[in-house]
Amino acid sequence: MIRIVGDINYTDGFFDTGFGIGSLMKEKEDPFQHLRREESEFWFGNFECVVSDLTNKQGIYKDQFRISPEYLSHVKHFDLYNVANNHVMQHGIEAYEEMCKYLVDKQAKIVGKDDVRVNTFNHKGKTYGVLAFSQREEKYSKTPKYWYNPELKEIEQEFEKIKDVDFKIAYVHWGNEFINKPYNDQVILAHYLIDCGFDLVIGLHPHVLQGYEIYNGKYIFYSLGNFVFNMPTEATRYSAILNLDCIDDEFKVSFDYVLIGKDNFPKIINEREVPKQYTFDYLNTKIYPLVENEIYYQEVFKNIKAYRKKNIKTLISNVPRFRAKDIIAIFKDFIKRRM
Repeated sequence: MIRIVGDINYTDGFFDTGFGIGSLMKEKEDPFQHLRREESEFWFGNFECVVSDLTNKQGIYKDQFRISPEYLSHVKHFDLYNVANNHVMQHGIEAYEEMCKYLVDKQAKIVGKDDVRVNTFNHKGKTYGVLAFSQREEKYSKTPKYWYNPELKEIEQEFEKIKDVDFKIAYVHWGNEFINKPYNDQVILAHYLIDCGFDLVIGLHPHVLQGYEIYNGKYIFYSLGNFVFNMPTEATRYSAILNLDCIDDEFKVSFDYVLIGKDNFPKIINEREVPKQYTFDYLNTKIYPLVENEIYYQEVFKNIKAYRKKNIKTLISNVPRFRAKDIIAIFKDFIKRRM
């Protein structure tokens, strides 16, 4: 079985510097300790952090979304990682290149790098092709080394490289954070990708679960949400694992719900344990009817405002956990980001 997940961050973030997931990694905690990962399974996720000893940042900023490879020596890495997203360039080009080399050296395939826009693998007698890119704003580099905002013609050209494999997957970093539905252009692009020949479209970035639809007999999952991530709101703690299997030459898609616990690590849960508003039965009803962008973005800004308020409360409650040298920088960063 192929198991596909959303956003993975092995590091301390902006508002948990010194006591986040990265700090747990330094204590040799296993982020997948609540999961049963069979040797026969192929795991694939979005690598939304930087693993490198290099950084172009100073002060507290060098410790955010970056961890040294030495602290991940105990982690059983996934078989394939997407490296096209809005955090991988956060510590500069050299750090990104070192990270990609590290992952390959650990026998993990990568996809989404500008010179690895597609990748293929074999699993139980079938060949799979994955194409990955990011549409999100790139804040850290004018020349990102991952595949960024491609033209449709470029997508079609890359698709030609995998058109003859048995199953083709598009894995896209897109959309808006903290909203439970896609916007018009995402739906249009998702349908285009299926029309182009992809068998499955999977979205990342919103940090919350969104619904799926079946278009021309093919699944489109607009956002799988977080998988290993520390965020304070309930919505960012429920997500899904997408399961892909081939039985009697027929490809089957299913899913498991996931809860990110207080330790920030994922565990599979029963659908009965998932609040209604985070189930696909509910989220699928939110995709249509499509609404005008003005109305859609009113909801986006409302959700972001609510997330900021939650972050303020979380930051204040965690003040005693921060190192003294970091707390002023944290608050300055907080104000600067207006989070």
